[in-house]
Amino acid sequence: MTVVERRAREREARRRSILDAARDAFLEQGIAATTMDDIARRAELSKGALYLHFRSKDEMCFALLLEASEALVRAMQGAVVPDLHPLEQLRQLAMTYYRFYVSQPDYFRFMFVVEHQPYRGRVSEELLNQWSVMGRQGLAVLADILQRGQEQGLIRPLDPWQTAIAFWSAVTGTIVIPSQEVRWVFLGRLDLEQLVLSTIQHFWEGIASPERRPSECEAPRRSGSSAPDGFAGV
Repeated sequence: MTVVERRAREREARRRSILDAARDAFLEQGIAATTMDDIARRAELSKGALYLHFRSKDEMCFALLLEASEALVRAMQGAVVPDLHPLEQLRQLAMTYYRFYVSQPDYFRFMFVVEHQPYRGRVSEELLNQWSVMGRQGLAVLADILQRGQEQGLIRPLDPWQTAIAFWSAVTGTIVIPSQEVRWVFLGRLDLEQLVLSTIQHFWEGIASPERRPSECEAPRRSGSSAPDGFAGV
């Protein structure tokens, strides 16, 4: 390994340790309450060393958002099998999303639970454009499935882009809200995977063409419920 290669590797390792420290601080304290001094202490670096890699706390936040989003979008793109029935494609995407939550809980919480303020004017336009492209790529995966379903006569006429946003919002809420321990006192401990599948089933029944065959929208269901006494099972 050359001196240049070693220094590049060391620089990348330092950058990684800073981002890991920042993510942990943001998750524990919230973004607004976290200072550069907090991150420096966690990374065991001087505050000046942070500025060699990032110009601001906002830039750290955005770097974490971009790398998490890239990992999620890659997984979503890899989950698409165009020859499958649109309902099955939606199920597979939803399960990919759920598995991302299970395997990358810190990333998921940072993206969808921790409160973010608007970044325009606080990070570069180049970073904002990367974020825009990444987000649109993810939603395009859904919108393309919905468009193909319309062309096949399986989905009623609708705006694929707006419906993709609704689908993404529904699945995100289905994961985020029941997974928060503070809500278990009235929600109970639910099977999140089954809840996601149930959400997809209801969503499909709302967008499917009235001319579809009944068997085309049937989904496997599990019996039983983990809801507390007095609450209906999901």
